[in-house]
Amino acid sequence: MLKLRKILLCNYLYYLILLLAIFYCTVVINTNKIDLNKNTFKGTITKIIKKDNDIIYTNNNLIVYLNKKNKFKVGDNILIKGSIINTLNNTIYIKPSSIKYLSTSPNIIYFIKRLLIKRLKNNSYLYTFILGDKSYINSIVKRSYQENGISHLFAISGMHISLLSSIINKILKRTSIQEETIFKITSLFLLLYLFIVGLSPSILRGVLFYILFTTNNIYYFYIKKINLFFLIVSISLFINPYSIFDIGYQYSYLISFSLLLNNNYLKSNNYFISLFKVSILSSIVSLPISLYHFYQINILSTIYNLFFVPLVSIIVFPFSLIVVLFPITEPIYNEVIKVLEKTSLFLVNINIGKLIFKKVNIIIYLIYIF
Repeated sequence: MLKLRKILLCNYLYYLILLLAIFYCTVVINTNKIDLNKNTFKGTITKIIKKDNDIIYTNNNLIVYLNKKNKFKVGDNILIKGSIINTLNNTIYIKPSSIKYLSTSPNIIYFIKRLLIKRLKNNSYLYTFILGDKSYINSIVKRSYQENGISHLFAISGMHISLLSSIINKILKRTSIQEETIFKITSLFLLLYLFIVGLSPSILRGVLFYILFTTNNIYYFYIKKINLFFLIVSISLFINPYSIFDIGYQYSYLISFSLLLNNNYLKSNNYFISLFKVSILSSIVSLPISLYHFYQINILSTIYNLFFVPLVSIIVFPFSLIVVLFPITEPIYNEVIKVLEKTSLFLVNINIGKLIFKKVNIIIYLIYIF
């Protein structure tokens, strides 16, 4: 154990692992070529987004656009015939000529997810906060969240995982279960939840943060937080090299890195002062990502977050968990959601602070980050 601790305290180990992850990521991205002549595909449905037309996502990076409502379910194995209409980051976008049902996967994860979908599908915000799918939220309202700079609150992230793990820990600590056992139970629950909602970068980061940081504390490895961060980045890239193209991944890891580096500065006995500091730092760090992808920022979003972050993190998200367990509370929950929506729709009409930029060379963004 002493030798293991000595190895884990070596900074160069984490730099090496990160370099290997970047090398692996580069090799995979540059060597995996998509066959553009292929017209038959197999896959298991992992997600179905309900819009004007349904969009099916599968476990092997297929996105299928349908022209009418379908009767398929999450976990169905399907055979797709059709033409490729686009390829991006190893994801194949398909316009199908036919889709054939083959079987239903016996995987317990898909079974649990189907039960949750059946329970949550009539409430768009429960669907959002429990399954991480924002597609059911009204498009006008969703646009207001984006323009107000608060859309990040509606994606399951490290903040939600942290709250979820805290709730589980507090419940288990009321029993006579030992701390190590509580950690194992919580970790298993979070891993199950991770696979149910999908391996999105922000959720994966949150679960890895909990498991590795808690392991470090319980077993007294004394690994530096920044080294644990490098390890989490490396693991995420080994799991999915293409996640580096995901906007959520870019926001999540860049902001987390900046918060770690400035942890001492962000501490405060006053919750709102600490929140204000975090909001400002997050806005500054995420600025190049927002401009690169959306060409627009709202400088008032820092102020807006002082209201919306506590509302969503302290009230709405925990309330979502309560509603799932106790459906009788759903009418009260819906009233809280109305306050959330109406506030956002009111604020989006305030044009002061909205700035639109033209796209510039990526080198400018890199210089800014540096």
